[in-house]
Amino acid sequence: MRVHPWRPLVALVLLAGCSADEPLLPSETFHWVPQPIAFAPPPPQWRREGDNGGGMLGVRFVLTGGGGQCIEIAAHRGIAERDRRDVIAKLIARRDSLGQNEFLREVSLARARTDANLSEREAEAARTINAALDRATSEYLQGRPGYVEAALYEALAAAHAYQPTLDDVRWTLRLRPEQMQEPDRWRIGRERDTTLAGYPAFAGDDTLITDERPLLYHEIIWVVNRCAFKATYQGTKDNLKTFHRVVASVRFPEQGDSAQAR
Repeated sequence: MRVHPWRPLVALVLLAGCSADEPLLPSETFHWVPQPIAFAPPPPQWRREGDNGGGMLGVRFVLTGGGGQCIEIAAHRGIAERDRRDVIAKLIARRDSLGQNEFLREVSLARARTDANLSEREAEAARTINAALDRATSEYLQGRPGYVEAALYEALAAAHAYQPTLDDVRWTLRLRPEQMQEPDRWRIGRERDTTLAGYPAFAGDDTLITDERPLLYHEIIWVVNRCAFKATYQGTKDNLKTFHRVVASVRFPEQGDSAQAR
């Protein structure tokens, strides 16, 4: 997910009476991917919009009258969908009730992606999963159900053995000026590893050069239970405190939590 400068970019003017100390809204829990995320949205002056692009799914809060200032929190749906554990487990549970065409189709859908892997570890896991599924198909067509089961469980074990790390995903989600519409407007700044919401996180403090004035562009990236999340701020120094308060409210509840789900 990338936050692009608005066009035309109007003067950066804060609403009269808007304060960085105004209370946040009540915390909400969002189920964009299997791992929920909970946080307190910014005050009402930050207009809520859905965000669904670049493999990300989340929410953007745009400061009314702020000239493009916004806060975004989103999950990388594409990374979550690469997890093959559930689909293989369901295939194992249903294999005896599936006809041949159904079984072969389900095996095909269970295959791991081998394009644009996050790391060599993921690529190796994908190769192992797919090789086991290929054996399951071959054994099925030869009428050897015991070998089919063994191959499917091998694929499941390989899927369980790999999980993405922060190092795996940070450069996939990190701002890269060359991918932006106007690369020369972006300045990469300080990068650091930290801990936020009880989990390791990657933080980047960058700058967007606009015609009116430079804007801060801050990113925070987490990986929690095989799911990747990103919080982004684009705006002036005056409103950075609001972003930090929203980030400080972030929690990663148990996956079964459905309170105030979005």
